[in-house]
Amino acid sequence: MDRENALSTIASFDTELYTFFQEEVQRQKYTLSFMPEENYSSPLSTYLEGSILSNTLTTHHDEAKPTGLEEITINRINKLFGSEHAVIRLESIAAASRVVFYSLAKKGDTILSLDNRKSDHCNSKNLEFNFVRFSIDPKTQLLNLDRVEQIAKEHKPKVIIFSPVNYPRVIDYERLAKIAHDIGAYMWFDICQNVGLVATGQIPSPVPYADVVTFSTHDSLRGPQSSVILCKKELADIIDKTVITTGHFSLKKNILASLAVIFKEATTEKFKQYTKQVVLNAKALQKGLEEEGITILCKGTDTNLVLVNLTKLGISCKKAHNALQSAGFIVKPTVLSTCDENLNFEILRLSSLILTTRGLKEVQMEHIGKMMAKVLKNIDDMAIIEEVRQEAVDIAMECPLFSDEWLAFKDVLNPLYSAKDINISHELAAERKMAVMKKLFSFMKK
Repeated sequence: MDRENALSTIASFDTELYTFFQEEVQRQKYTLSFMPEENYSSPLSTYLEGSILSNTLTTHHDEAKPTGLEEITINRINKLFGSEHAVIRLESIAAASRVVFYSLAKKGDTILSLDNRKSDHCNSKNLEFNFVRFSIDPKTQLLNLDRVEQIAKEHKPKVIIFSPVNYPRVIDYERLAKIAHDIGAYMWFDICQNVGLVATGQIPSPVPYADVVTFSTHDSLRGPQSSVILCKKELADIIDKTVITTGHFSLKKNILASLAVIFKEATTEKFKQYTKQVVLNAKALQKGLEEEGITILCKGTDTNLVLVNLTKLGISCKKAHNALQSAGFIVKPTVLSTCDENLNFEILRLSSLILTTRGLKEVQMEHIGKMMAKVLKNIDDMAIIEEVRQEAVDIAMECPLFSDEWLAFKDVLNPLYSAKDINISHELAAERKMAVMKKLFSFMKK
């Protein structure tokens, strides 16, 4: 059954699912998303994930070490990152985190973590730890590693975790790892949204200094939802054993193949250009916001992430989120902790990953930053929000979900993401843009 016939069958057989599918295609196609934990997948990865390989899986009950496609994938990962050992049989970053905790720590141990990251992954009595946090300085909005060293010496944690979900700057990985090792602690770096930038050398790699590195594969690597653990050789046996004892002894072959191809793509010049553009676009977005008077935290960005200071604007996370969504922007609001427990920032976490995947460049990103600033400075003015919304849809309509510019080979079939072939939206192409916007934002307000 080809794709168009499959969609027609779903439309007839399951109207509820078909309606959801239509709305999701419209949301992705006709809005501008800055979600940091998301990206639009590589067409090669998407094809393999939905291929005949989904009918079978690889199991490991009787195998002493990975073989076949798993071995190929692991070798690609180790070569790409210069790592000594890799584990890929993990469906999510939460699962990977729990494997690391079970391997490195025992119940009651002290864990020193940036903003208490990973504590939310500790979901059983055997994963009850004493979390101690370190955070940015509220004045400089930067991490002070001297302060981190003081906290480490005072609390003597078993593990130090650096997971910069809300921190867009590069730190001295070697210095932080030395702080951990000097007190006998393990050093764990989580590089989820930055892994693509690390793979291509756009930012430094923590792998040479880490005992463990974890990352997801569905955001900056543009692959399936899965995760990877990298570790030193001396930790390989305990981590491999924990993977099996926690139930991660099989992997669907479609996911394995999808992982294999994204790590192959990560070695290409096209992917290197993509990650370079991710950083350029983040800086351009920052510039556009700042030129309109919006304060950016942490003195800027080295990565895909831009942090907007809502507290200084006197706007709540919820209000900013709702206004920007009404204007056609999908954003992630949250609270940024500091080392002063009485002083936190309400912020927007804006990522350049998705819009770079869609083919936008610096001039467009700078302009979009100014559009977003216009909404934030006129948060209650529905006429201005409507004006911005129309312009946002105009921009989104001109962009494919996955730009052909980033395809490893020009002759690769791009059936799902081509701007010319979103079958579910044929009727939209014939409508005027205003009608598209009405349809789009009617379901966004549901």
